[in-house]
Amino acid sequence: MVIANIIRVDDATTYVAKISPDVNKQSIGKLVKIRKEKSIIVGVIKNIVHSVKEELIPYIEPEMQPKYAPFHEDFRNSYYVIHGLGRIIDTEVRHDINSPPDIGDWVEVLTPDEIKRFHTINNKPSIAYFHANRELGKNILMSIAKQVEEQYPECRDMLKLVRKYLERE
Repeated sequence: MVIANIIRVDDATTYVAKISPDVNKQSIGKLVKIRKEKSIIVGVIKNIVHSVKEELIPYIEPEMQPKYAPFHEDFRNSYYVIHGLGRIIDTEVRHDINSPPDIGDWVEVLTPDEIKRFHTINNKPSIAYFHANRELGKNILMSIAKQVEEQYPECRDMLKLVRKYLERE
């Protein structure tokens, strides 16, 4: 199910997606996917913003506001800030992103099978990307660990150590 559409790509790992008005909003820390040709970009919802760039409104003529500042008229628009974690390419998992999504690409919730696949390297559980993504913050990393544990109970002991380490920081 599509939960949002990419409307801005800041860099290879940071995207902004407009939340579809007819879906339930996902929470910060939820794992998501963006389909690209033969791969899936795996990301996490880093933030949810509801913003109106009020500083621009006085400079736009009232009849031009719907075109150049549609967010000023429709306050229901909300946006996900998504941080890319890596890719699933067929059976291979990579913790890098060599090509960001395109404007208009769909954002979907990662399925339980995809969560398990993304956290398996060489047939072994892995969360190798955690250290490289420490800037996401403790709450987001804890949320990811919880989602992985729900879908991959074999990782429970490893994730217990990870959560303990995160809580100490």
